[in-house]
Amino acid sequence: MNAASHVIEVSMENFQAEVAEKSKQIPVLLEFYADAEPSQQLAPVLRRLADEYQGKFLLARVDIQQNQQLVQQLGVRTLPTIKIIFQGQMVENLEGPIEESQLRQVLDRVTMSPVERIREQLNVFLADGNRSSAIEMLQQVIAEEPKNYAMHTELCDLLIMEGRADEAKQILAALPADCEGISKPENRLEFLDAAASLDPVSELTSKLEADSENFQLRFDLATRLVADDQIEQALEQLLNILQKDREWQEQLARKTMIKIFELLGKGDELATAYRRKMFTFLH
Repeated sequence: MNAASHVIEVSMENFQAEVAEKSKQIPVLLEFYADAEPSQQLAPVLRRLADEYQGKFLLARVDIQQNQQLVQQLGVRTLPTIKIIFQGQMVENLEGPIEESQLRQVLDRVTMSPVERIREQLNVFLADGNRSSAIEMLQQVIAEEPKNYAMHTELCDLLIMEGRADEAKQILAALPADCEGISKPENRLEFLDAAASLDPVSELTSKLEADSENFQLRFDLATRLVADDQIEQALEQLLNILQKDREWQEQLARKTMIKIFELLGKGDELATAYRRKMFTFLH
């Protein structure tokens, strides 16, 4: 789909249908322009973004010379001016020159899906170490949307991390086996179960210092570290095994690293960094 399908010209006559009505479904970015330098610089940037965002917003262009009544009604005082309408309300009013990076931030915020908004708020709670608020928020979302299975799996993962594995297991048992994100809590439970019979991190570390080439000991330490939520340290131990013997136990170090990446989730910076390191050692 090309940019033209996400770009329209707006006038007084079609404003209600093209802007007010369509804004109930997706954000509409109103670009007020004239045949002048500031507008000419901004126009190609907006068209490129409309194409890149692939229909997440509609670019509605208003020629100010042809639409003075619209300009007055919407209080346009300078060029360039961008107004973003969503669900019938003006959510952004940007006047004067604007950097592309700033524009992207605004667009990312207004085009976010409800699930993405929830995930963003979750990340805020988790960055603050506030798992209880994150759990509470997910429980509220699930009460309103019981078939939102991605939120169920996210909740299970947090419950496990909070030491409430039995609750998580009950929820997991009722979910479809192929639902989005289910490998995350399942992998975490697997690490916890495996770590339950192992020595504490301090003891395993001491043993490894005395026997640094013992891969089983190093693997056990990695497992214990994951269970204790020390993910980067665990990945370092597995990377060490991979570096020295990538075929050990049928590539168990590599397979375990992949499970940890699933645990961290898509887009996680730590997962991305260690995927690169793993790839370097394997190739």
